[in-house]
Amino acid sequence: MERGRAVGPPPPPAGVCRNRPAVNVTVKLGSTLRAKAPGFVGGEGVIEVPGHGPHAVAEVMSALGIRSDEVNIIYRNHQLVAVEASVANGDRVALFPPNFIHFSQFYLRRKVD
Repeated sequence: MERGRAVGPPPPPAGVCRNRPAVNVTVKLGSTLRAKAPGFVGGEGVIEVPGHGPHAVAEVMSALGIRSDEVNIIYRNHQLVAVEASVANGDRVALFPPNFIHFSQFYLRRKVD
């Protein structure tokens, strides 16, 4: 097991078939958001979003039970993005709550895609 990564994706939600295509996204949760995914190691894990996509960051957040008002900063593959930004298989998404202050929220423009 690689340090800081979950062993694998959590089991699919009830009614989701493993044979159905899915998008795997590595998610890093900062600060108080870590409580939303106690199975993640060091706040990081892999989730499976059912279907080919396209998917948005909002769907990743929903799969973890995270509301948009609980997130202030979103990175996708190390770029600041908006909640509407798309995610693809293998992407890396980092989510940080409003109590997390970072210079990027003041100086970088969020990308939608």
